[in-house]
Amino acid sequence: MERKVNYLGISSEIMSNSGHQLQEKLALLCHTIKDEKIGIMQIEPQNRDYLLPIYGYIGKAGDSIVSPSNFILPQLSLDQLLQPIILDHFLTQFFTLFDYQQQVSQSLSKGALIKFHSRYKYLIMAYSQVAYRELGRYIANLSDEISLDEIASKYQQKLMRALSVAPNREGQTNALMHMAGYFKRDLSSQQKQEMSQTILLYRQGVMPFSKPYNLLQYWLSVYPDDYLIHQRYFSPYPQAFDYLREQL
Repeated sequence: MERKVNYLGISSEIMSNSGHQLQEKLALLCHTIKDEKIGIMQIEPQNRDYLLPIYGYIGKAGDSIVSPSNFILPQLSLDQLLQPIILDHFLTQFFTLFDYQQQVSQSLSKGALIKFHSRYKYLIMAYSQVAYRELGRYIANLSDEISLDEIASKYQQKLMRALSVAPNREGQTNALMHMAGYFKRDLSSQQKQEMSQTILLYRQGVMPFSKPYNLLQYWLSVYPDDYLIHQRYFSPYPQAFDYLREQL
């Protein structure tokens, strides 16, 4: 598969035409993107009607931009930089695409695709139970009669469709409970009760997502599990935006 450059597209109209707080958020995002060795492409309004080599777009509210045929392009309007749930969703989509390009598309093989899917198991589960089952079946039944390029393109399409709607508390709770099960032989009854209670309080909207997330990460540091450690659920985007979990 042809090697591609990973770009974030940003409308030229918003680069210097917004409030101070928005510009600070945009500057943080651009700095983080560049740290990840991802190029930033400034896009003029007249070029939005053309298919561009980008994997995410930030523009004005109401902007529309052409998406590739095999996935829906992650898009964010400038004002949504201040909305934690929407920003978390955009970053997850964008960096999933980036990771897919790095880990699968640039060295395409069935093994690379299976390994990628394994690392994203609980992130996909949090977003959609239906997609979790569908993608699991797809990976389990890879055909030798279909070209790898077609297999990878269809997987990418299914994956980005799975991530097209932000996860709700029920989906996150389901994924958290499944991962908590990895520690059932290590934790005392009181510790397991604390874990379950923290997750349920998050589901009820009493606690932010960061509480069960941090507790699960704590027990993972105490009782390391190689499979969980490599789950992208714990690092869907760079650490510069970890603060978002306090607001989810």
